Amino acid sequence: MRNYGERNGYKPSMDIGHTKQSDGTYNSVQSSKRTSSTAWCWLKCFDDALHQSVLRKIENLTQIPEVHYGYLQLLKYTQGQFYGPHHDYFPHTIHREEGVRILTVFLYLNDVNEGGGTNFPLYNITVQPKMGRVLVWPNVLDAEPHLIDDRTIHQALPVDGPNELKYGANAWIHLRKYKDVFHRGCASTR
Repeated sequence: MRNYGERNGYKPSMDIGHTKQSDGTYNSVQSSKRTSSTAWCWLKCFDDALHQSVLRKIENLTQIPEVHYGYLQLLKYTQGQFYGPHHDYFPHTIHREEGVRILTVFLYLNDVNEGGGTNFPLYNITVQPKMGRVLVWPNVLDAEPHLIDDRTIHQALPVDGPNELKYGANAWIHLRKYKDVFHRGCASTR
């Protein structure tokens, strides 16, 4: 998967802005708290046998059908890059057809020896990137899936080594069917 990102070009990662668009999404902005690069896994990447195998494994793990997932966001971090404390829940999606992101599934696509861990500051827990490792966390409360689970604020710590790279992929799982809504042009990544 990381090769797909390299072939198709990683671009600077963007954050959600504060300006609401006519379609209900928000503008994208570059942020000083997010310095990674992003590529999206759709079209040829989505149809790739390895990618489809990964999606089946995520379905097995979560017991949630793949139509609830957004397309995988492929990430690349070079030395010194990071993503400061944030949450994967966006309140403006509560009333959107696909609903909020209920789970995040983060896939580590390589080993990182110096820095680059995923840190949950409220628990003082850091998970170090290891090829094939998968990290899953809730974005909402079990009993009330429209409410944010504040305990899962997290951050991508800076990659420290001069020759280190970190590759990862986010699978965001929505409350309702995301792919149907996306293909009708009614969903967005923001």
